[in-house]
Amino acid sequence: MAFKQASHESAYLKAGLFGWQGSGKTWTACHIALGLHAAIASQKPVCFIDSETGSDFHVARFQHAGVPLLVDKTRSFLTLCQDMKEAEKETDILIVDSVTHFWQELMTAYKRKKNRSRLFIQDFGPLKDEWAQFSERFLNSRLHIILCGRAANVFEDVEEDTDPGEDKRWKAVKTGTKMSAEGNLAYEPSLLIEMERVLLRDGGKYARHAVVIKDRFGVLDGKEFTDPTFIDFLPHIDRLNLGGAHTGFDASQSSEGMFTSPDASVTERKRQQAVYWEEIEGLKAQYLPGTGAKERFLWTTSKEVVFGTVSDTEIQGRPPAVLKAGRDLLEHLIMYALEAETPPTKVGEFKRWLEKEKERYLAASVALQGVSDDHQGV
Repeated sequence: MAFKQASHESAYLKAGLFGWQGSGKTWTACHIALGLHAAIASQKPVCFIDSETGSDFHVARFQHAGVPLLVDKTRSFLTLCQDMKEAEKETDILIVDSVTHFWQELMTAYKRKKNRSRLFIQDFGPLKDEWAQFSERFLNSRLHIILCGRAANVFEDVEEDTDPGEDKRWKAVKTGTKMSAEGNLAYEPSLLIEMERVLLRDGGKYARHAVVIKDRFGVLDGKEFTDPTFIDFLPHIDRLNLGGAHTGFDASQSSEGMFTSPDASVTERKRQQAVYWEEIEGLKAQYLPGTGAKERFLWTTSKEVVFGTVSDTEIQGRPPAVLKAGRDLLEHLIMYALEAETPPTKVGEFKRWLEKEKERYLAASVALQGVSDDHQGV
């Protein structure tokens, strides 16, 4: 674990805007992009990944500001990922509008690949794995990125009032809105804004209304703006480490190795325990297949000498390394007893005889001696 002294390493704006049609998402995104372009004195064009031709209606604004605008019109999720990588060479500022289409296209492409007309719950694991490519690039890229997404309603099941004795009834109640995309996307931006189209009383005009749902610096949380511009969001942007080092998260680190390590993975530990226990039981079938008293005595006594108990349940719960070492020692003691010409016949003497051989065996094996020292019962 590589802890280090904390420092401010968020150098790029990672913003998200969502709302219903006509709420001003694209308009506000362009406001922010143009204001940011001037604030950082960028000499590069702004790039726009456009899935719904919204860029067409803002070309004049960029021309008027003297800022070149580069556009790729696509709804392909694969192209989105490729464009984000290419954008780091071309621009300081990237607009993606609408990110909703790319999630929908990814799901559609998956269904076509699987020759299906619908998705099942088990399909969302692979889909989320693919979407993670985009999330990683969004957070780690050395780009100011402004995402626009459509809104979706959030519903919750609420219990209805019923008379005593009646069955419970439930109804779906709208409890809010969210960005319509992969479910975790709204957690990624450091600045998340909900856009609404509201009717002003004066003259019956409509206005674009912005509500800051999340500002990780906490300076704009809950703030509301009518017809917002770049200046309204400057308190958040000013607190970024503009021009400094940027670290999103270390995408090179992976937990993949844990799934083959019994020390890190509960599942792998249980799997190895089951495997070694089957091998231990296999020794009985191999060397002591009979059901007579002699076979039962030798099996039970050998297990107790090796593991310090005759309880199968307790033995099965031992760490895999202990079970593996115990399996090898148990096989040695059984063979030693079967091959001995005159083994002790009394119970106490026989047990002490096996204990003595166990000590000799462990002393001869450095690896097993280490296991024996670390884990009681082997």
